[in-house]
Amino acid sequence: MLIDVKYLADKKENFNFSDNFVFLRDNYMIPVSAEVTGIVYRQGTDYIVDGKVKTVLNLNCDLCLSAFETKLDFDLNEVFSETPDSDEEIWELSDKTIDLKPAVIANIILNMPMQVLCSDDCKGLCPKCGHNLNDGDCGCDRGYVNPQFEKLLNLFNDD
Repeated sequence: MLIDVKYLADKKENFNFSDNFVFLRDNYMIPVSAEVTGIVYRQGTDYIVDGKVKTVLNLNCDLCLSAFETKLDFDLNEVFSETPDSDEEIWELSDKTIDLKPAVIANIILNMPMQVLCSDDCKGLCPKCGHNLNDGDCGCDRGYVNPQFEKLLNLFNDD
């Protein structure tokens, strides 16, 4: 996802990229298929990128651990400069080439939900046997209480 801006003067240039890549989040790899479209133009000494990103993420549910695909679409608005002046909002430009991949990955992470669920009504895993409760009930007695905490259950009972 490289854009050469050597000859970009006062005009706007369209770009369109499709790429498959993998990035690391929370200690596991996330495969991504991304399509990035937009325009790049010069504003003073900076280069502005305005575009749209359409992604398909291959994720695992946080509750039941099932693999699933989800779509994530968002706007991409970034500033690139050869002298970013330590501003965290501005990406560094090297050799008059914009590398969009780090900016796209950062925006994917920012736009991902904090808790990744395969569906809104995901039931998760049985705490006793590990069966995926979305596939049906496992029959385990989930009323088990650790004997160390059994007296706490009776603490407020008025027998």
